[in-house]
Amino acid sequence: MLEDSGYRHHAGSSPQYRGNAVLLAARERFTPLVNPFGLADDEYPNAVVEARFDRLRVYGVYLPGQDRKRPHLRCLIAAAQRWNERDERALAVGDFNSGRNATDIELNVGRSRLADEFSTADLYAELEEHWTEAWLHLHPEALEFSWYPFRKEAPEKRRNGWRIDKAFVSNALLPGLQNAQYDHGFRLEGLTDHSGLIVDVV
Repeated sequence: MLEDSGYRHHAGSSPQYRGNAVLLAARERFTPLVNPFGLADDEYPNAVVEARFDRLRVYGVYLPGQDRKRPHLRCLIAAAQRWNERDERALAVGDFNSGRNATDIELNVGRSRLADEFSTADLYAELEEHWTEAWLHLHPEALEFSWYPFRKEAPEKRRNGWRIDKAFVSNALLPGLQNAQYDHGFRLEGLTDHSGLIVDVV
C-alpha cells in the first residue's frame, strides 16, 4: 500500500524487540539508522528511528511511558544542541508521551493545581530550549489534544485528552516551517486513539 502511494523508501524499528515501534516512509531515498542513540536492550531501543536525507535529518519517535523515556529525551536534547551548532536542518516527530503540564493535559487547563502531570516535563522543557515545537509555534493560543484513551463516551464529554504527538524543528529548519495541524478524523471514527499530526516544511 505504501509503495502504491509513492512511498517506496521505508525503514522501521528492529523486529527483535518488543514494545513501541516506529515506521518511516518517504518518496525520496534516505539512509536509515535504527536505534541512532545506541540505547541498550533494556532502554527501549525501538523508540527512535533516524532518516538521513540529503538536506534533512528526521527522527521518528514513539517514546515509552513515564520515566522510561528519560534516556531518549536526553539523547534528543544532545542531538538538538549538536545540529543547532552545525546549522543542520532536522526534525523530530511522533509520540513523545510528554509535554507541558499546564496546557497539554486537558484536566489541568484553567486549574491552579495540577490534576495530573508528565513525569518528564523537566526534560521536555529542556528540549524546548533548543528546538521549536512546530504546532505550538504556529498556534500559540490554541488548545487541542491528540490522544484520548478509548472509552464509550465521546471525547468532548470526558475532558481527559493529552497533547503528546509533537514535531520539533531545529533552528535551521524553523524558517522553512509552513504549517502544522492535527487531523482528528481517524481518532474520532474510533480507528485509533491518536490524532495524526501533519507538518509542512520547505
